[in-house]
Amino acid sequence: CQWGQKCGATLDDLTAAGIARHLKEYHVHVWDNRSRGRCEWHGSPCTNTTMFYASFGKHIASVHLGATARPCEKCGETFARADTLDRHMKLYC
Repeated sequence: CQWGQKCGATLDDLTAAGIARHLKEYHVHVWDNRSRGRCEWHGSPCTNTTMFYASFGKHIASVHLGATARPCEKCGETFARADTLDRHMKLYC
């Protein structure tokens, strides 16, 4: 885990739910899905934007860990989420 000052824990569940569980247990002690906060992933280019706590797990899985990355079978371009790959396939490939 690279949250904040790099807690160093190994994330054994890279799903959005698994990452959110880790954040709730070790980092964000007062968790409200409707509250907004900043992504504190170390070295993150997104430290100036806020998002709902409910989005942290999915954001980290897709943007920082690439756990949801899917390649286009026709052109090889990689997309962070399945819905963006689907849109690419419909419009370009």
